[in-house]
Amino acid sequence: MGPGNPKESVMRIFAAVVLMASVSTPALAQASHDTLSEAVDSAISNNPTLMAERKTRGVADEVLNQASAQMGPQLSLSGSYGITNTTVGRQVTTPSGSFPDDGDSQRGQVGLEARQSLWSGGALTAQRDQARAGVDESQARLLTAEQDTVLSVVTAFVDVRRSERELEIRETNVASLREQVRAATDRFDVGEVTRTDVSQAQAQAAASEAELAKSKANLARARAIYEQIVGRPPVQLAEPPAAPQLPGTLDEAIATARNGSPKLLAARAQEAQGERGVDIARGSMSPRFDLVGNAGLTDTRYDQSFQDTNVGVVAEFRWPLFTSGQLQSKTRGAQLEADRARYQRMAVEREVTQQTTTSWHEVIAAREAITASASRVAAAEVALEGAMQELAVGTRITLDVLDQERELLNARLGQVDAERQAYIAIHELLASMGRLRPESIGK
Repeated sequence: MGPGNPKESVMRIFAAVVLMASVSTPALAQASHDTLSEAVDSAISNNPTLMAERKTRGVADEVLNQASAQMGPQLSLSGSYGITNTTVGRQVTTPSGSFPDDGDSQRGQVGLEARQSLWSGGALTAQRDQARAGVDESQARLLTAEQDTVLSVVTAFVDVRRSERELEIRETNVASLREQVRAATDRFDVGEVTRTDVSQAQAQAAASEAELAKSKANLARARAIYEQIVGRPPVQLAEPPAAPQLPGTLDEAIATARNGSPKLLAARAQEAQGERGVDIARGSMSPRFDLVGNAGLTDTRYDQSFQDTNVGVVAEFRWPLFTSGQLQSKTRGAQLEADRARYQRMAVEREVTQQTTTSWHEVIAAREAITASASRVAAAEVALEGAMQELAVGTRITLDVLDQERELLNARLGQVDAERQAYIAIHELLASMGRLRPESIGK
């Protein structure tokens, strides 16, 4: 067939297309992988709970602005205008006319007042400090919600990958057991084994297929949870990045948690708010001094115009002397609230210490489980291979091989579970220390 043959040209073009497809397809598949960092970014930008916490944080800022504004000068403008109809029962007549006039009268007023607090018994300062503590609490709660979101994404991400790996392992196990059923049937046909051997293989193969169906359902559930948290379905999830570095010792981890745990920071901010609440209540019982300046204009019209103006500066003093015990009760209630916040902060400190300690030891246990699981898988693979060889020479029975198949399956699933648990435990420890941020997730 010559080089100019049309058929050969078509074949060359087809081969080139196939080659290009074989080169480009892996690249496209790689490009479509979802990374853990991308999943976290998607969840952070779309999570309704986080959006609500951000609005709460904005409200706290405005409360601080309002409390600070109360300490500054206040300027207000007022005005009024009205018409009055007057009927006079008795008038005095003079050469210049009758007095007083009756009929309609118009009256307009406009006033300007400036007020500056000079002393409030510390109440206004305490309100500002309480609002500032409220901002700190809101920020800490926002960080807590952010950490919870990141941890949920990490858990959902590794759960999907774990379910996918379990499905692959069980599919391999089902295929292997089907081969065992075929081999047992062949050996039964030539009289090497009994019907019992065939039935045992068939029973374990059926059980494995049932577990495979359950694994498919678990994978669908994991994918649904992932979509709920991240906001989009999982598409070819990439290998998760290496977990962030942890402190060298448990004491370092606890110290970091005591300084950076958002839960503890929120509890301390609540304690500060309670203390300032006591100052506010006590300040309401103290005298107050305000400097008030005012200016006004009154325009009254009968038959002719009358205009009055006034300008003044007043030092205003107020001191509640008796309120039937109301202010004293508010002070006692504020003190009780401050005590409650202090005890809650102490409880949160203990909780954070306990969570950090527990997560620390879970990380250690999970890492040891990974090592043990790897050894178990290697040993199970050797044992299965040996059992199959011994079955071939008649020194083992079919049940022995089936037992080794089950042991290898459990070992592989155990390894998958250990790797999942270790990865999640590390991020739980970071969350308890207050160091689980979106930027801490590797690309």
